[in-house]
Amino acid sequence: MISRNQLRGITFGVIWCLISWIPYYTDYLSIFRPIIGIPAYLGLNLELLLNKGDSFAYSILIGAGIGFVISSLVGFAKDGIKIIGLFPRNRKKLYKRGI
Repeated sequence: MISRNQLRGITFGVIWCLISWIPYYTDYLSIFRPIIGIPAYLGLNLELLLNKGDSFAYSILIGAGIGFVISSLVGFAKDGIKIIGLFPRNRKKLYKRGI
């Protein structure tokens, strides 16, 4: 089942892929083309490699996949990795004592 965080990551990935095509069609954001244009670049290369399909559709799939993986890694790091002092805990410690 997809968590809410992963769904946000997929949504962010699709929006990122739509924005990534702006530097390829216009001169806007051309300075940030290497950073913003990653999904479009990978989609174009995948189309050239396979000789079929649409680079725009490939970029949407790649952007959604990248967003899903990043949000999954962030969720795992938030829950699984514990760094002492990074996130303060204000909960009372409940000691297990037999009553």
